[in-house]
Amino acid sequence: MTDKEQEVLEIARKFMEEHSDAMKQLAEIERKEFYRFFAIDYLATGEGRSYWLTICRNYQSVDDKDREKEKFSKFVDCDYYMQGFEELTEEEFMQKYAELIPNHVKVQVHRRDQPMFTWETHLHVNYS
Repeated sequence: MTDKEQEVLEIARKFMEEHSDAMKQLAEIERKEFYRFFAIDYLATGEGRSYWLTICRNYQSVDDKDREKEKFSKFVDCDYYMQGFEELTEEEFMQKYAELIPNHVKVQVHRRDQPMFTWETHLHVNYS
């Protein structure tokens, strides 16, 4: 290794040491999912089955409030059902609820170019 190469490596090492916290934060931002996936799957004997599903953008929290979860809670409109709340990864959500998601919604999620994209659905199936 030449002296010049050794000097460049030393500069890079010092930079990484000095900015390791910022680099960790940047890595965390890059891992952040583009969308969030919320679901409630409620089943009760004599009541049928209800699904509440939401796909929404994963916006940065402004004041430590989870505004997207609050919107989902208002959409469900009953604290009792929120006991079954799940936030899933995209893969988990698509596998578990694929049959309930319209194809055009799947296309929009895949494109990732809709700045205000939100999809919500409530489906109730009565077995009686």
